[in-house]
Amino acid sequence: MKSKPPLLLVIVAILYLAYLAWMLVVDFTPVVAGRLAISALLFFFVFRGSRIAGNILAILCALSALVLLVAAVATFSTVALGAVLFTVIAGLLAAFAAYLFFSPAVRVFQGKVPQAPAP
Repeated sequence: MKSKPPLLLVIVAILYLAYLAWMLVVDFTPVVAGRLAISALLFFFVFRGSRIAGNILAILCALSALVLLVAAVATFSTVALGAVLFTVIAGLLAAFAAYLFFSPAVRVFQGKVPQAPAP
């Protein structure tokens, strides 16, 4: 029997997919619809234990964080609150990307148990 995904991974997936669904309801754009479809597909494979899907998702989250940081810098002089919101979301995306890459719980779930260094 396969192990269960880490609780933090499940919580983040639910929150992120709910956020994208909310974005679709509030202001439908094909970009957000595509992001929701790709994210749902990647999370499906991540929950099945795919390391490749997890790494792709982490890279996409990291790139999204960088884009949001650029947007925060670009909008800071006109809309300071928007810049702060972009920065917070970028920080959350970067933290999730780091969690997917470096978390021992995720690696154990994916089937690669971290080994202790040899003495």
